[in-house]
Amino acid sequence: MPSPFSFQLGMPHLGRNNLSESALFKAIGNDRWTQIEHLGKTRSALIRDDAGERLYATFYFLELNLSREIPLSSFGENDSITLSTDLSHYSKVYLDGCHRIDTRPDHWIRSSNVFIYQERGPSKLSLAVPVNVDFSEIPELAEQPETLSLCRQAKARGSFIEPHSDDVELYAGEREFVYQIDADRDLNGAGLVYFANFISFLDLAERRILSEIEDPPPAPLLDARSTYLRRIGYFGNAQSTDRLHILVKARLQNRENGCSRSLDLAFDYRVRRSSDQKEIVISSCRKLISLERASQADLEWANRHTLASVYK
Repeated sequence: MPSPFSFQLGMPHLGRNNLSESALFKAIGNDRWTQIEHLGKTRSALIRDDAGERLYATFYFLELNLSREIPLSSFGENDSITLSTDLSHYSKVYLDGCHRIDTRPDHWIRSSNVFIYQERGPSKLSLAVPVNVDFSEIPELAEQPETLSLCRQAKARGSFIEPHSDDVELYAGEREFVYQIDADRDLNGAGLVYFANFISFLDLAERRILSEIEDPPPAPLLDARSTYLRRIGYFGNAQSTDRLHILVKARLQNRENGCSRSLDLAFDYRVRRSSDQKEIVISSCRKLISLERASQADLEWANRHTLASVYK
């Protein structure tokens, strides 16, 4: 049975251009854990396997599905967001569900979890079945969530979303940004890098890399980036002392709709931890930059970089 979840946007939810993607996932994540507690009749801190190990319903997949007409920047201060939520399980290990915007049910956030314990700290996470969670009120899936195969396919090819035919590369291949984990800011109470913080790392990587290309976009354009599509798969975590090597591909296309013009950016990311070079995150996203209030310098940069794109 779908249940409602709503929250009003305040400064903790906002970034450079209205609703922050990382903040949204934090709100969604907290609601998912609340759902598990409520339906499973067990407080999250008490979830255990048959050996008494503490288990965590960690996220292994997230998908943000909005639209160019309604990216994250459409939601600003004091706006209220109400979502209908659902949750299912497979084999009492995998969880899957959606948060759908009430006024636009075709706009949603899908998330999948798996119960894990820390076999050797953050570097080695293992699956387990919780013995004290009541699954009787959580519908059971007939087969594994398709998000598992989506993650396997993305791991094999290094991305989740195929390029559009009219995308223009902003630079050739991948470029790398190295991020030093901040133990006081990036980790959660379990000693793991918080899943939603990886979004902030990816945002930082693309900003730094784009700021250093031969013809970098003006800062106002970078501030105006707003996600409307995202898929991200998590394949591991990292120690608090680790560094993350974030490899980024970047593409761009011009879009026109009547008198409205925007830039549509695409990014693919691969994240490896320094300690053993294990690839722990794959993600792809598309972001919109509205040019309705762009300066002349912004428009000149956009024109230089979209000469090869197809106007739509």
